[in-house]
Amino acid sequence: MIVIRRVVTAIAGVLLASGISGLSAGAASAAPGCADYHWIGAAGSGQRDGAGLTANGGMGDVVYQSYLQMRAALADSGRTITAEAVQYPAAPVPADGGIRGWMNFMDSVHDGTDAAAEQLKAFSAQCPATKVILAGYSQGAMVIHRNLRDLADDPQVVAALLVADGDRLPVDTTINMGSTALAPGVGKGVAQEHSFLADTDTSMLPAAIGARTVSVCDIGDPVCDSVPDQDSMSPAGIAIHTGYAPAGSGPHAWGAPLYNLVLASGPDAGYQPAQSLR
Repeated sequence: MIVIRRVVTAIAGVLLASGISGLSAGAASAAPGCADYHWIGAAGSGQRDGAGLTANGGMGDVVYQSYLQMRAALADSGRTITAEAVQYPAAPVPADGGIRGWMNFMDSVHDGTDAAAEQLKAFSAQCPATKVILAGYSQGAMVIHRNLRDLADDPQVVAALLVADGDRLPVDTTINMGSTALAPGVGKGVAQEHSFLADTDTSMLPAAIGARTVSVCDIGDPVCDSVPDQDSMSPAGIAIHTGYAPAGSGPHAWGAPLYNLVLASGPDAGYQPAQSLR
């Protein structure tokens, strides 16, 4: 019970519900009704409560802002993109850390993992030539992470973005960003700390998909940089976990490497309009 309470408490209170805006559809190119690229985004815990079902396209503020950044960059280069949110509860983490609350949280992760896989399968059947980008924040990053192993050899999935991933390994095969990239080998995702209870894989991602995945984590984030006995409810830890936003420079400038991964899948991979990454 103590271990379960710590796992839940390590995530509780650091996940925000987000503000609102809608998605726009790209023009047809890959097939009738299909864009050049498609974004599938998974919200973090509590980001799909109430108004969150429509806020930020239903994918939470961090993932949606990253989508808007990608959409602007692709538009500048004459490319189109559509988007959809992973349809899953994104259950809030219970503050009491009880066993029932933890089970409900893990049910949400499992539901999201399955939903993301099914949505990708359905989209691929409809638009087989459209390249896909997967993205998630916090619980949503866990949802995406747990699908990546099976997608290592799927050429349609050209890039993935994991921000504050509870399943993060500090020595994974991913493209690492955030302040933890400057201190490799420090803490790991809170689910990795208690992998049996969290039902997570403790092995690294296959290199083929890791090389197409940008993983962002800051030192002191109690979700992706968990260390034993840390105070996960400290104001500093909460501020770190809720402080992610795509930037034009610095450790949160994940738009550039993500964009380059996307372009590397196309016919003119050398095109890099840095001015578009805003």
